[in-house]
Amino acid sequence: MSMKDYERSLKATREKLAVAVAQAEPLVEAGEYDEAERLVRAVDSDIYGSVALGKMFTRALGRCERGGYRAEALYGRALRWRSAWPGIHTAEEAAAERAHVEEVSQELKALIESLPE
Repeated sequence: MSMKDYERSLKATREKLAVAVAQAEPLVEAGEYDEAERLVRAVDSDIYGSVALGKMFTRALGRCERGGYRAEALYGRALRWRSAWPGIHTAEEAAAERAHVEEVSQELKALIESLPE
């Protein structure tokens, strides 16, 4: 695949993901997280879909109240998708993955602490 073909493909994927996320966000607000994930992953089940899901669940987390099940559920989903990592093959990659997960976790916990109760 040429670079131009790749760029066209990536642009098309991003456009399709934007549509899927727009359709999935009301599902997230309704607590239908699995269905929201299915919509986005039907467009891209690889890294671009994971990034879109991570952003979507983080935005939803930022709009909820601090306590309760919803914040916990959104935290878990945001952490899962934002921590998506390619296959780990070395100890260095494993260490980098653990550091990444911890960084994302701390960022999301700080977001939760900033939420109204």
